[in-house]
Parts: sequence; structure tokens; C-alpha cells
Amino acid sequence: MFKPHQLEVDTWKGDWGLPSIDYKCLEVLAFARFTNAPINIYHSNNPYRSVTGHLPVVSYNKRLLMDRDSLMDCLEKQNLTPDFGLTSLQLAEEHAAISMIDAQLEPALLFAWWMDESNCLNFTKPWYRNALKFPFNWYYPNAYEREAKHKIYTLYNHLDSDNDIMTEVYAEAIKCMNVLESRLGNNFYFFGSHPTLLDAVAYSYLGPLLKAPLTDNRLQSHLKTCKNLCIWIDRITREYFKIDWQAHKCNEKKKLEETKQQMNVTPWYKRDETKNVLIGIVTVITMVVYSFKIGLISVSDTSDEEDED
Repeated sequence: MFKPHQLEVDTWKGDWGLPSIDYKCLEVLAFARFTNAPINIYHSNNPYRSVTGHLPVVSYNKRLLMDRDSLMDCLEKQNLTPDFGLTSLQLAEEHAAISMIDAQLEPALLFAWWMDESNCLNFTKPWYRNALKFPFNWYYPNAYEREAKHKIYTLYNHLDSDNDIMTEVYAEAIKCMNVLESRLGNNFYFFGSHPTLLDAVAYSYLGPLLKAPLTDNRLQSHLKTCKNLCIWIDRITREYFKIDWQAHKCNEKKKLEETKQQMNVTPWYKRDETKNVLIGIVTVITMVVYSFKIGLISVSDTSDEEDED
């Protein structure tokens, strides 16, 4: 019996309930899940063997699939596509929406992770350095930072400062979120009852923007007001990445229980050991004071004796 080849995907590992923290990895994983494509996933956290220096590395039958279009073509040849049932008008709408998302959300994600100094120093670089092995954990985070800055400065070379760039980038991203929030409405997915390529692309950007614990995440604050998108992100994670979702929920529950236990710990000043030490100190002080009073301990002024001599 003929057994089809499987997609082989090297990715960055997941966190915060997402199957991967990287938006490009997340897109590939979502696309594969939505199509039920046979897939082997390796959370290698190792871009060293990648020809681009980035993950994901996607291959099929030992042939590298370098971008979104090549992955789609590969799966469509096997009659695996999430866009089944869409009309030509809907496909055109999907194409326009994806172009908007790529143009407006990718710069925002890159800026928030790599150009915001607080986020880069306190979140992004530490995360990658923890995920990568030495010595790559010192090379790749700096390389990714340089690449992100180069891309942003190239796209926004008409602006004078990082602050001006941030203002424009975030404003465009918020507009994009508002459009997607309105387009989704109360639907399960953008085109009805099943997810499409548009859902995969939007999820890959919005998932990290919503879930990553950045120290300065203004976009997250706005995204949280987009209730339809927040419900939709959790729905995709829960239904298509159940293991990651459940592991995250268990971890959250464990942390909550640990916090409660810490809150229930007896304060230091109420512990028996502390009380005994305090009683001992008070007793010693009392005995010393009493000894002074009855003359058992006296202090002589040696300075006066020296003056007399």
C-alpha cells in the first residue's frame, strides 16, 4: 500500500500555550494542522543547518520548501488545502487580507520583539539565549536583532527616528487588527466553519502578539480589546494544538497553587523559631541591664586616669 511522504519541519519550540513562539514556524504548523497533512515536527531550536539561518526548515521527500507558496503548492498536489469550498471572490478577498497582514503585522512584531529596547533586552534575547545551545546562543540573537532593524529601517527610511517609526508601525498594526476583528465578527473562522490559509497567517502573527509576556506590549493591550480575535486565537490553540494548550493550562494551575502556598506560609515574625530567638535576645538584654544596676558590671573611664598620670 502506498504511503505518502510526510512533511519534515524543524521549528522553534512553543511557549505560553502556543506550539511555537516564531510566527513563521507557527504559520507552517497551523497550515499543516488545518489540512491534516502528515507531518513530523522537530522542536530543534537549531537554525545552524538552515540555509537562511532561520527556522522553520520545511522539507517534503527530501526537497526543501523555502516559502509559503512552495508549501501550498506541495500540499495542493496532494489535494490538501484549507481553502476548499471558497469561491473565486473569497479567494481574492483572502489574498488581499493576507497581503495586508504581512505588510502591517510583520513590521509590528519585529519592532516589538527586536527594536523596543526594553523588550529586546529583558524578553527576546533572554528567551533565545535560553533556547539555543552555546555558542549559538550568543550569535543568533544578535544576528536576528540586526536583521530586524535592517528590515525596519529599509521599509521606513522616510522617517527620522525610531520613535517616529514605532508610531507609524503600531498605528498600522492597530488598523489591521481592527479590520480583522470586524471581518471575523462572531464567526468561528474568517470564512465560516473551518479555518483557511487566512486563519493560519493571521494566527501566526496575532498569537505571539497576544501571548508573549513582553515588558512593553502596547499592541497586546489593544489586541485584548478585540474580543472576537482573542476568542478565535484561543479556539485555534485549543482545537488544533490541544497538547500545547493543556500543558500550558496545567502549568498555569501549578503556578497558581504555588502562589497560594506561598501566601499561606507563616510570616517569619510568627514562626516558633523566630519567637525563641527574640525571647533569647530580650532575656540577654534584661540580664545585662540588671547586672549594671546591681553593680556586677562596671565601666571605668580610662581617659581620666591617663590625664592624671
